Amino acid sequence: MKKLLVFVSVAIFAIAGCQEEAKTTDDPNALIEQAAVVIEDVPAKQEVAEEVPELAQPEEVVVQPETPAVAEEVVEEIDLDAVVVTVNGQEITEKEVSDEVAKMVEMQKKRMPPGMEFPDTMKQQVRSRVVDGKIEQVLLSQEIEKNNIAAVTNEQVIEEIEKIAGQKGQSLEEVEKEIAKMGMTLEDIKGQVRSQMQMKALMESLDPNAVVTEADAKKFYDENPQHFNQPGQVKASHILCGKRGIKEDEYPAELEKIEAAKARLDAGEAFEAVAKEVSTCPSKDKGGDLGFFGKGQMDPAFEKAAFETESGQVTGIVKTSFGYHIIKVTDKKEASVTSFDEAKEQITQFLVQQKQRGFWAEYSKTMRDSATIEYSEKEQALRDEMEKAAAARQAEQAARRAAQQAAPAPIQPAPAPEAIEEK
Repeated sequence: MKKLLVFVSVAIFAIAGCQEEAKTTDDPNALIEQAAVVIEDVPAKQEVAEEVPELAQPEEVVVQPETPAVAEEVVEEIDLDAVVVTVNGQEITEKEVSDEVAKMVEMQKKRMPPGMEFPDTMKQQVRSRVVDGKIEQVLLSQEIEKNNIAAVTNEQVIEEIEKIAGQKGQSLEEVEKEIAKMGMTLEDIKGQVRSQMQMKALMESLDPNAVVTEADAKKFYDENPQHFNQPGQVKASHILCGKRGIKEDEYPAELEKIEAAKARLDAGEAFEAVAKEVSTCPSKDKGGDLGFFGKGQMDPAFEKAAFETESGQVTGIVKTSFGYHIIKVTDKKEASVTSFDEAKEQITQFLVQQKQRGFWAEYSKTMRDSATIEYSEKEQALRDEMEKAAAARQAEQAARRAAQQAAPAPIQPAPAPEAIEEK
């Protein structure tokens, strides 16, 4: 079943593989949500780990006693009780904003390469988004109260999260472990889900067309068969002797290594044990297990060998653009079609999400336009500075494009004269 946007997703899946990056990122086991306000689902990625040359150690620098001390950096003291913005008379404080900014910055840092600095400009952008989000939350709460919408209880939120987790085959505890890797807590997810549920309740009270019927879901199912066709898949483990970008003159040495590995397998050693010791693929930590994959995701030679081998069997030596492999096929899934009954609930969630987005884009603009939003002097100055910087970047990009278009085209050499055929 191919990916669709549904109500919310609360899991991350990152699989380190060993072949070409998958051309097809569809998850055949679930419809996965990619809503901007919730956790991003990471499709499986398959690649070979590059060898990193050892860096030369820097010479030790001896600091002499007379070296003057570095002046201490002056850190501006932040007043956490200061009002950042007032929305229709309701105040949003610096503490509310700072706590959220710190959390989001930490989440972003976890996705950055080790040692990479987080620029102040990026932090300002994060802050601006947080402030905008806080304003929208206040406006939503005010609209909920104005329209006498019943409050969403904590029990309802937990029930919704458990339902979503269940669709992914996860428990609430497993969800907490997954989101903790991103620096998030269950309370963060509860806040997101509560906002989504409130938004849905408000939309349904104001828009009679917001309800998605079974007929709507069936119509989508019939008109989009490509989302529900599950192609055949193979689950395999492998031993790789080689690397991404291997050169032709490196193949002979890798062939010797893979032949030695095959001899060990032929002598009765366990595939997983040999893979852990010999393979140059990151999957070696899992005994060479690559999980399930479909056609179009692997090197063509690797794919052909895997799909042509019966479950439980081991191939001979297979040469690919990465080196040499020995492949063990551990399971197979035949091509199939997900039934409407199986897909109905997630299709409904997807269609509701679509309607929510369209409704909320228009409604939130109306709310903001009619609201009284007053930024503090400091916050307004920050926003003005960001706006000027953005305008300057756009002007610079436009000037660069104009210069490129105005530049004369390089003179191409004249083609070699063709031989004149004698008649």
